[in-house]
Amino acid sequence: IGITGSNGKTMVKEWLYQLLSDDFRIVRSPRSYNSQIGVPLSVWSLSENSELGIFEGGISQMNEMENLQPIIQPTIGIFTNIGDAHQEGFGGLKQKADEKVKLFTDAEVLIYNSDEKLIEISIVQANLKAKLFSWGKKNNAELQVLNIEKNSTAKIDLKYKNQSFSVEIPFTDDASIENALQCVCVLLCFDFPKEIIAQKLLKLEPV
Repeated sequence: IGITGSNGKTMVKEWLYQLLSDDFRIVRSPRSYNSQIGVPLSVWSLSENSELGIFEGGISQMNEMENLQPIIQPTIGIFTNIGDAHQEGFGGLKQKADEKVKLFTDAEVLIYNSDEKLIEISIVQANLKAKLFSWGKKNNAELQVLNIEKNSTAKIDLKYKNQSFSVEIPFTDDASIENALQCVCVLLCFDFPKEIIAQKLLKLEPV
């Protein structure tokens, strides 16, 4: 699993580790090792006993992702979001999105928020061979967000393959909800039953 984006990379990686470590032998990037040096150091931790690698790819200027993609070679890609972090090395947000998408050149599945128009445009223009697994409020999203109710927890009503279900997370901030939804998509890709997904998400811990 390769994760890139402006924010949320480390949180998504750590939550995926929490959610999947009972089911897989996982190697993941330590802390925020997502740079030109950090990525190779992270991937070196893989061994023949590893079943799943979860790695971040971070860039601060053009042409850096071309170096990271052959090292990570993700089967499943996650594009968290696009924003102003490390913007100095890019001509604009679109240029940055185009550069980040290069991580997913050979991915089989790409998970992203289709409500983020700039990301969707970059993905479509890249003409990737990956199956696109979108989530968002629009009814053409693979995983549609129907409603979010915030109290002491956040209850998220979802629709997937014409079936409705709900998950709950012990956080109510928007960033945590967004990161949790990225994780839900991964669990659906791994064919976890919806009730198991709901149980796992309720146990998420702060990073």
